[in-house]
Amino acid sequence: MTTGHRLQPSMPVHRHRLESASGLAIEVMDLGATLVRVEVPGPHGPLPLSLALDDLSDHEDPVRNPHLGVTVGRWANRIAGAMITIDDLAHALDANEGDNQLHGGGIGFSRFVWDADTADDRVTFRRTSPDGEMGFPGEVEATTTFTVDDRTIGIRHEAITDRATVVSMTNHTYWNLGGPAETDIRDHVVEVDATTVVPIDDATLPSGPPEPVADTTFDLREPTRLGDRLGFALPNGFDHCFMVDGDGLRRQARVAHPNGVSLEVWSDQPAVQFYTGAFLAGGPGADGRNHDPFAAFCLEPQQVPDAPNLDWAPSAVLRPGERYVHELQFRLDWS
Repeated sequence: MTTGHRLQPSMPVHRHRLESASGLAIEVMDLGATLVRVEVPGPHGPLPLSLALDDLSDHEDPVRNPHLGVTVGRWANRIAGAMITIDDLAHALDANEGDNQLHGGGIGFSRFVWDADTADDRVTFRRTSPDGEMGFPGEVEATTTFTVDDRTIGIRHEAITDRATVVSMTNHTYWNLGGPAETDIRDHVVEVDATTVVPIDDATLPSGPPEPVADTTFDLREPTRLGDRLGFALPNGFDHCFMVDGDGLRRQARVAHPNGVSLEVWSDQPAVQFYTGAFLAGGPGADGRNHDPFAAFCLEPQQVPDAPNLDWAPSAVLRPGERYVHELQFRLDWS
């Protein structure tokens, strides 16, 4: 039976809160299996670190809510021409960014209310995506589980299918470690653990295989103040896929703020999309924060964008009898 439903005016949406003894607290929501809020102890009380919205109606508005904190699926990032081929069979997908597909189509995972199972130490969201949803083959049973342990937010994405398909799920939180008073991310210091980056075309799709970051604007292997890279060389900032060194669960990136708050992103996925929020539409959000361009950044571990159409990218095909698993951790620290 299909679970997960499009939001209707009378449909309740629930938030769930998880806390650790260290003072880390999160709120998650069944609409979009969303990480709504992240708080750590601050000098004047809880310090919110992620972009959020106050009104439920804003969450249904794709302009006000550019995937804030959601579970992205079935496919994170872009697919060229909104077409994939699996076992010599072509599938036309929902095109929601020009001729291409972005984040699973116009009605992707983030637009549904998921079923929630709650416990003292975790919240698990579940939904079944029917065969043909947004053009993807196969019925997919997907889960996203959130945990909080000391100073770490754990997120586990899982999926199984009854027919060969493709899956790449991730979390899309927008971070500003300075809290609501910090209007942009220029003072954040970033490291990305990648020696190569995927070149992109004007549609932000891969234009070729990965290239070395050495001696380029994309060399973020050493701590780099974002304000020193945003601007003339990158007027739209970063929206690039970095191929993370190593395999398995490993650190993919670290970001620190002068206030002593830092974030490490750990994942077992081959790549991480680093986006610095150039296309945030502005307007007020929660905590008195405006969602202006460059107000926050995203680090989205995932498969390579457009991987189903790239012969050099790791395979993202999921077959019956297999289980897709993405282990993701946001490790926070504060002084």
